[in-house]
Amino acid sequence: MDADKCRTRIKNFFMLLYARMKNIDEVLVKTAVIEDNESMWAEGSAPDKDGWVTWKLVPAQVSDREIEELEEDIGAKLPQVLKIFLTTYFHYFDEEIGANPVNEKFEGILEAYNPILADNEYLPFAWDRDRYYIRCIDLKNMPEEEACPVVQIDHEILFDFDEDTTGREELEEVMEVVAENFFEYLD
Repeated sequence: MDADKCRTRIKNFFMLLYARMKNIDEVLVKTAVIEDNESMWAEGSAPDKDGWVTWKLVPAQVSDREIEELEEDIGAKLPQVLKIFLTTYFHYFDEEIGANPVNEKFEGILEAYNPILADNEYLPFAWDRDRYYIRCIDLKNMPEEEACPVVQIDHEILFDFDEDTTGREELEEVMEVVAENFFEYLD
């Protein structure tokens, strides 16, 4: 996978998503939610009477060491495409791709993290729009990232599994494929 092409594709994804959401007035976030994130406010934006502010994409400043620390914390190596995704823009798109704001880098991955999934080669990265499913990258085909599907699991089913005894086979039975790979997922 060519890193420059990957970064360009992900940058385009963010730009298109932001433009689409801005057209339907979804690119607003309550100021209380973005405390300490004024750098993410759109130029000239100020909170309205209800405490909402228009925000913007901010080029991410994430070091290799911060990625390494995240990998240590979650016990998994991030696929290259996910590293590039997290290091392209800070963003406040919540569900489905996970938030990655200036003041809480990797929020989406950390909110979705589950040790049962991580221990069985699934990398949780976000919740679905309704916060019902946890979305993961299935890492069993690594290092062939384009052969790593995005899957989801019902959180209620997941939370019924025992952390000490659950194996991959049990999880595979309840996983649903969402996309062939992370790029298809973003598309």
